[in-house]
Amino acid sequence: MTISNQILDIIDQAEKFRNAYFFTPPAGAKMRRSYERYNSRGEITWQDGKDTFSAAFDVTCSCSNVYAKGLYTRNGKKTTLTAIKNSYKRMAALDAASPA
Repeated sequence: MTISNQILDIIDQAEKFRNAYFFTPPAGAKMRRSYERYNSRGEITWQDGKDTFSAAFDVTCSCSNVYAKGLYTRNGKKTTLTAIKNSYKRMAALDAASPA
């Protein structure tokens, strides 16, 4: 999986879990841990110009709620999902402009 695809996957997960607090978690503890592993995304790091970005997405479940949190940084400082989306757009534009 390329870096662009991994970034897009994290963005998609963030959109999917926007209202995660209102989701119903799985009933059993084993199923909740499996749900967390399946829907969480590990940290990835990439260069965009002079900036170094990293992104990860963490899903946790309690007995009654689902919690989702995106962890995004630019040059080691916290940033937002919008900055990650903009970086992805710039990378996608460069990929489209470069010869195959």
